[in-house]
Amino acid sequence: MSQPIKKRVNIRLLSTIRHPDVEKETFDIQTTGELIFKGNQPYLVYEEVQYEKVVRTTVKLGGKTALIMRSGGVKMRLPFENGELQKGSYDTVYGTMMIITDTKHLHFEDGQFQVEYELLINDEVAGTYTLELIYTEAN
Repeated sequence: MSQPIKKRVNIRLLSTIRHPDVEKETFDIQTTGELIFKGNQPYLVYEEVQYEKVVRTTVKLGGKTALIMRSGGVKMRLPFENGELQKGSYDTVYGTMMIITDTKHLHFEDGQFQVEYELLINDEVAGTYTLELIYTEAN
C-alpha cells in the first residue's frame, strides 16, 4: 500500500450559522493544515481553538458526499450527501446525541469546498449552516 501524499496548506474557513429566532453568526478563520491524499481520496486536516479547547477537524472531500469529523475539545461526526438525510453524532457532557444533516448544497473542486445544510435534532431544525473552506498550498 502506498504512503499518503501530504501537502501543507493555508486555509480560510468561512462559516455562517442561522438558528431559529436568533441573529445569524458569521466566522472567518485563517489557519494552516494539511491536504492529504490516500489513494485518490483527498482529506483536509486542520486545528482550531474553540472555547479555549483545541479541536482537530478532518474533512473527507468528495463530489457527491463529504464527511466532517471533529475530535478534541469537540467530538462530532457530520456526514453530507446532496439532497439526502444523513445520520451523524455530537458528543456532549451528557452523552452522545444523534443528529441529522439535510444537505441543501455540496460542492467540491480543487482548492474549495462548500456545504450548506440544516442540522436536525429530534426531527426539529436546530439551525442552517453554510461552510466554505478555501485552501491554497503553503510556501
